[in-house]
Amino acid sequence: MLLNECVESSLDTTWPFFADDALVVEVLAFMQKGGFECVPVLHEGVVTSMVTMTDLLSLEQLQKTRKLCLKDLMLENVGSIGLHEHLFDIFSRMRTFSLPIIAVKEREGMYAGVVEKALLLERITTIFHLGEGAVTLELDVPSFDLKLSEVIAALEKNDATVLSFGMYPATPEGEGIVVTFRLQTYDLFRLVKNLEQYGYSIRYTSPFFQEKDDEMREKALEFIRFMDM
Repeated sequence: MLLNECVESSLDTTWPFFADDALVVEVLAFMQKGGFECVPVLHEGVVTSMVTMTDLLSLEQLQKTRKLCLKDLMLENVGSIGLHEHLFDIFSRMRTFSLPIIAVKEREGMYAGVVEKALLLERITTIFHLGEGAVTLELDVPSFDLKLSEVIAALEKNDATVLSFGMYPATPEGEGIVVTFRLQTYDLFRLVKNLEQYGYSIRYTSPFFQEKDDEMREKALEFIRFMDM
């Protein structure tokens, strides 16, 4: 799946929505019956807001609001994402979407459907291998002399596969950079010891032993004894 097709492939066009002139009591009854926490509200085909069950249940004396429409509630405007937007461009705005679904619009601005926020976050997790099956390694490097090609070459020389990486300042003042790698390696202990021999400053690694593996532990101890000699 291409990342600029991620939203389109995850689009739910069956999720209910209402025009802003829909009666509150009817929307509430529908949401209660279907178990929907929130639904998009449209004005002339463009999504303007999301109405939640909490919004509707907070109305006092609902029996007096039988002629009240959704647009009378003065719901807060809600953002949306483009159908063909790249996932990375969306990610920086993800925190602005507080509800479990996000409205999606066509290029022309018309409502297209919704996508579950969890699906997009899961896709990010998959892309950067943030789940199980990979380990984390962080290196402290000077910002003025960073050559990622050399670092990656050192990792690959030690039978590690770089799955993804990122960088961030080591201090608020920006002195130094921390490079974070997600790796696949059969011997993280050996990798770390070799990198230290190359002069790299290891800031953090995943635990060497995810489980109590006596054979691997003994191998590590033998390596330490060999290094001490």
